[in-house]
Amino acid sequence: MDRRAFLLRAGAFAASPLVVGSAKSEAANGDAKKAGSSTAEAMDAFVPTYIKAMNAPGLTLGWVDAKGRGATACYGFANLDTQQRVSPEQLFQIGSISKSFLAVILLQLREEGRLDFDRPALEYMPWLAIETPFGAVTLHHMLTHSSGLPGDGNVFPTNLADKARQAYKPGERFHYSNFCFEAMGKLVETLDARPYGESVQKRILDPLGMTETSPRLTELIRARTAESYTPELRDRPFPRHGKLASAAKIVSDSAAGSIASTPGDMRKYMQMLLNRGQAPQKRLLKEESFALMAHPHVKAEEFGPTASYGYGIAVDTLNGHTILRHTGGMVSFMSAMHLDIDGGYGAFASINAQLGYRPNPVAQLAIECLRAEADGKPLPAAPVVADREVLRDAKGYEGSYFGGDGRNCRVESKGDRLRLHLDDREVELESLGGDRFLSSLPEYSAFAFVFRREERKAGAETPGAIIELVHGGRWFSRSEGQGASVQPSRLTPYTGMYGNDSPWLGSFRVVERKGQLWVEGELPLIEMGEALFRAGDEPDSPETVAFYHFVDGKAQLAKSGGSDFWRITTEML
Repeated sequence: MDRRAFLLRAGAFAASPLVVGSAKSEAANGDAKKAGSSTAEAMDAFVPTYIKAMNAPGLTLGWVDAKGRGATACYGFANLDTQQRVSPEQLFQIGSISKSFLAVILLQLREEGRLDFDRPALEYMPWLAIETPFGAVTLHHMLTHSSGLPGDGNVFPTNLADKARQAYKPGERFHYSNFCFEAMGKLVETLDARPYGESVQKRILDPLGMTETSPRLTELIRARTAESYTPELRDRPFPRHGKLASAAKIVSDSAAGSIASTPGDMRKYMQMLLNRGQAPQKRLLKEESFALMAHPHVKAEEFGPTASYGYGIAVDTLNGHTILRHTGGMVSFMSAMHLDIDGGYGAFASINAQLGYRPNPVAQLAIECLRAEADGKPLPAAPVVADREVLRDAKGYEGSYFGGDGRNCRVESKGDRLRLHLDDREVELESLGGDRFLSSLPEYSAFAFVFRREERKAGAETPGAIIELVHGGRWFSRSEGQGASVQPSRLTPYTGMYGNDSPWLGSFRVVERKGQLWVEGELPLIEMGEALFRAGDEPDSPETVAFYHFVDGKAQLAKSGGSDFWRITTEML
């Protein structure tokens, strides 16, 4: 369980008029026609449609080729209240794309003979509070998210006895870990004898002339940063066209994701990577180091079915070309960077809202257009983006569903929409994608309605049959007489709502269903010991939730990812 498991719920904000910007090509050689004017036209045609359909407030975009030719473009609003448009000079937080910056610095330190990626990390960081029962964790494991350590957690825990515990043999598989990258940022501070942000400034930003970029999130850059947004109601699933509110501002210097930049500066960074570490004035990385960074060290299906992970960046293929890419998700910014290493094209896009998705389609379309234009071929068709999730087989959900407590329900379809008859109410359901739906009615909005299916049979092309409908702690069987009856349970002390004031963490609900605990009714908690649970159905996941301080038979504290969540005494709405 990590920030994404608790917070990243699909959705967006209420539709508003969008001011469309124009992509102005800026050719390094002064010849705008050679800078990709057709790509600019394609992006100007696609992006306004995309952000309107996804209901993003605004988007900033930059693309470049290996010679430095490229463009910047801005679309929509930097501030919805004042109707201020996004401008190229405004900072957007790039999130976990920052991890590639850390990888560059660690590779530089390796070149200087100050690091060996294959030595145990504890030899360099003896203060690191980790337990490694399955084998020593190296910097290579940490850089590739294959250490077996948790995804999130406090590098310096408030309880001195707490340690992040390894869950499987390092190098065995991929498990995304902000914890590891935050720790390695502290290692850089030790080796470079200066704050991590200064290392980023001196080792990367200054040599590349990235004069607008800030290596840390501070109060001082707020005036230069686009206003950003989160769903107004962050404690529940939200619809694509839900209402947004201005987000809380954060201060951070974490190496896992605290860089704010502009599309113009990100073009300079991408150009260096496209040239395999060679910058206009000096080489930032040797060829050997770049090859290590871009090598597919471990399969990383979290980034896609064919993706692997290098050092601080994902490695994949697109139309036969090697692609380096990463996304970034912050409290209220979402970003994507795609680099066609073989073709020599890169694109960066960022939106100023946390809506549960990254602008990958924008960055990918840009590099595909650049490649097609350079090859003298027709530009690819832009992806079709609907303004809502469309059901392909609404009738497949129809029927009666039976609860053991006698509270049954019925599902009807009309076109590609579903209507649920429940508790003498008629509930319109909006698709969240897949088999997940939500209702805007307050009494049903805390949880998604999820249709659960039989496991797909080996070799089958169609999904398994629907067997039940669940909503938080309630469930209804497709077969009469199979629904759940409500009975006292030893798990009841853990159920309830837990919260943390941090804008990163927010709140979450724990419910019981069918003799098992679930976070938000969807993420299973697997019992491991007394008041200790594994979060999620990933085998041997390092993510856990533990419960403490029982008063009147109810836990008052839940600890997950090294963070504390206190019981909130409220209705589960």
